[in-house]
Amino acid sequence: MSAPTQHAAPQETSAEPRRASALVLEGVRDITPMVLGVVPFALAIGAAIGSSSIPSAAGVASGPAILAGSAQLTTVQMLDAGVAPVVIIASALMINARILLYSASMAPWFREEPLRRRLLLAVPVIDQLHFTCIPRFERGDLDQRGRRLYYAGAAGWLVGAWVMAQALAVAVGARLPDAAGLRVAAPLAMAGLLARTLPDRRSVTAAASAAVLAVVGVGLPLHSTVLVAAVGGMLAGSLAPVDRGRS
Repeated sequence: MSAPTQHAAPQETSAEPRRASALVLEGVRDITPMVLGVVPFALAIGAAIGSSSIPSAAGVASGPAILAGSAQLTTVQMLDAGVAPVVIIASALMINARILLYSASMAPWFREEPLRRRLLLAVPVIDQLHFTCIPRFERGDLDQRGRRLYYAGAAGWLVGAWVMAQALAVAVGARLPDAAGLRVAAPLAMAGLLARTLPDRRSVTAAASAAVLAVVGVGLPLHSTVLVAAVGGMLAGSLAPVDRGRS
């Protein structure tokens, strides 16, 4: 899958300032299809928390703390199995390594924000937020304030729905789906995001390659399926021919 594009010095616009509520609601609206796609996975993770030996409050709190389904599920399962903490941390970091790419892509759009605010904005960075916000920012009609409000609306709705779905599953005691299906769900969902968001030949090649690697790589050591699928997809996309008429 293609690495997120680096953006140098996004240009501010002189457009008429828009109401804060309208910008926040626009972010909520645009990310809603993504939210509907992650809710089933969040319910499954909540069910895993409910059926484990981990205290429910701690399990649900891991949602906004880790904010990545595959890494969170791996952490819950490994804690429940009594795996050494250092192995759990290493596994979660490896699974979430792709978020460094998303952060590097998002950073130029918030370069004028103070450090404290930028650190807060970095907390919810995840696949769905990146692939919703970057195309919107690239339209060029939002200034620094507008981008911040749009981002806050999208991030707040995504994180809120993620945590609420997990809490609901813990409360109602939903059954845990097939474990293999859960391991494949996250990388396949990421490949689908890429194919939907970047519909050129290279991106489709990257997404298809990542999807194949996600299925073939189920059960890799340290739960590295997502990372392997991401890197393999990037390589495949970089080697694919460029569509005619595209730069």
